[in-house]
Amino acid sequence: MIDVLRFKKGDVIIEEESYGTSAYIIRSGRVEVSKRKDGKKVVLAEIGKDGIFGDQGLFEDRPRSATVTALEDVELDVFDREKFNECFSKDPAVLMPIMKVLFERLRQMNELVVSRAEPVPEEAPVEKPIRVVLAGLSEEAKRALKGQKMVITKFPFMIGRESHDLYTDVLSYNDLHLEDGAPFNVSRNHFSINQTAGQVLILDRGSRLGTIVDGQPIGANLPDTKVILDPGEHTIVAGSQNSPFSFELIIG
Repeated sequence: MIDVLRFKKGDVIIEEESYGTSAYIIRSGRVEVSKRKDGKKVVLAEIGKDGIFGDQGLFEDRPRSATVTALEDVELDVFDREKFNECFSKDPAVLMPIMKVLFERLRQMNELVVSRAEPVPEEAPVEKPIRVVLAGLSEEAKRALKGQKMVITKFPFMIGRESHDLYTDVLSYNDLHLEDGAPFNVSRNHFSINQTAGQVLILDRGSRLGTIVDGQPIGANLPDTKVILDPGEHTIVAGSQNSPFSFELIIG
């Protein structure tokens, strides 16, 4: 069920800025993780037996963030999205090494957020929910919303590409599914509408082409992945400027 790949010492397994949806578990050997900065190679880490790399490719449609090179002959277990879904339905125990790494990274991220958070006063007032309404501007967006305006009451409200096998595609999690065809404008997990601390914001969820909010691109290869919205009417495009998925978001 699991694909196994072998690389010789010096082989490049993942190239920075390339696209891929596979994660790798090292059976034997060691690899080097590096980036290019100001034209120079910067070594980020060395990973050995039972280590995992490339796992972000399972969830994000962004270019690879680093280069991975074999420091010696290596043997790797390989999971792409389709294989991940297959193992999840037939033999989920095989995925435990990947899941443990993901859970640990999530735990560390949560700790980082907590460590940076400001303490909340005991008598802090309760924020009144803000009314948020989503409507379609383009025909494709209107079709996804069945021609109706939608009052968003669940946050985060997640939007992404329609999967034709929702029961087994465990890496796709959306509240609104957009029917898209190749070449795709919309990623499986594209953007979300969030409401927190009395603010509404749009968050790009690691999409390949990014999200455009009121003409401002976020996500894709840009450093900014979110934008806070003021009360009023806003335009959101899932994908590039030419994407047919254009929405209006009305706040307040």
